[in-house]
Amino acid sequence: MTLNSPAAAKAVDTHRTNRAIEHLMGMVTGMIADAELNDKEVMLLRTWLSAHPEATAEFPGSVIARKINEVLEDGIITDAERLHLLEVLTQLASTNFSATGSATPEVSTLPIEDCVTVDFKNSMVCFTGDFLYGTRAACERLVLKVGAMCADNVSKKVDILVIGTRVSPDWAHTSFGRKIQRAVELQEQGHAIEIISEKRMLEVVG
Repeated sequence: MTLNSPAAAKAVDTHRTNRAIEHLMGMVTGMIADAELNDKEVMLLRTWLSAHPEATAEFPGSVIARKINEVLEDGIITDAERLHLLEVLTQLASTNFSATGSATPEVSTLPIEDCVTVDFKNSMVCFTGDFLYGTRAACERLVLKVGAMCADNVSKKVDILVIGTRVSPDWAHTSFGRKIQRAVELQEQGHAIEIISEKRMLEVVG
């Protein structure tokens, strides 16, 4: 691989992005250490992200940038918006996304297979759980843009099940846990349904 080759350039970009995200998450961890978030810290994050757009190229940086833009869209930061942003940042800072794509260590037993190659175009997609990206409708609009179709429930027609990052450790006992169990049952029956995380979805279509 030569220094000027496309592969070398991509490796440099990836390294720069990873370093930027590491820096961002270090800042976030420091800000939420006192379990509070003030307006000055929110503005600091926006300013830093504007100066380091590479940090927003991938999850979780992309989610943080989107949430901050939503909060500051009208120029006013309400208590509810500040509390919600603190919750999102806390979950992101305490997550090892590279290992599991899950929001808590207990959720690592989820049947997620993020190493698979997924193509959303012409695929039937179903969502379950709560998503840091936004509402389920927002996630559906995201995949519809790349040619996917959406289903409310898991069936043999579904090709991809996407599990939201904000999954409770007792997922098996929740209403959305039934979708996961149904998908696993279909896999065991030989149906080619892929079960992936929100992180993987955003890597592909975000």
